[in-house]
Amino acid sequence: SRSTGPRACPGLRPDEWAETHRRCGEFVERWGMQAHAAGWDTLRLFGVGPVTGTLRADYCGILIPLLAGVHDVTAEWIKIGLRTCYRHERVKMPGMLAIWEFKR
Repeated sequence: SRSTGPRACPGLRPDEWAETHRRCGEFVERWGMQAHAAGWDTLRLFGVGPVTGTLRADYCGILIPLLAGVHDVTAEWIKIGLRTCYRHERVKMPGMLAIWEFKR
């Protein structure tokens, strides 16, 4: 289960993990069904590197870290705060896993 305690994996401070955890829960409640219907998958949203965790942003799902509110979800993009995050063709790192599955 997800914890708001110590950081989930390398690259997130405890305060960033707590905010990301809260906002990801809000995302699932508000946008989860729409994101699923639009074809977004777990790793594309919540993925982290199996060794690097969140240290390599280019290997993270677009919601990691999630430090601003989501306000639009389509099949092509998700708008987070002032940013628009576009879906890429494929998951970028072999072995990526959901942030809550990361083992230190």
